[in-house]
Amino acid sequence: MKPMFSAGNATCCTILSVFGVIFLGTMSFLFSIPAESLTHTTEDPDNPAEVAKACLTATFFYAFMILFCGCQTWLNKREERAEIQLQ
Repeated sequence: MKPMFSAGNATCCTILSVFGVIFLGTMSFLFSIPAESLTHTTEDPDNPAEVAKACLTATFFYAFMILFCGCQTWLNKREERAEIQLQ
């Protein structure tokens, strides 16, 4: 199987996705408990549970991207090793 993305793009995507999971997971937790320090009020947004759910959904998407881009990085390394062995 050939990789769809270059090694650099796959690695960059993996790193950005790790930070996305950390950031959005934290935001989801903070919105699930009405953190006044986050919004400077206990009334905004109107439904913090829905905001927390949206952040959690985005967290799962970024977790999937970690897996996908990590596999792309692995495929690039495997292809590179195969090229070295052929020479």
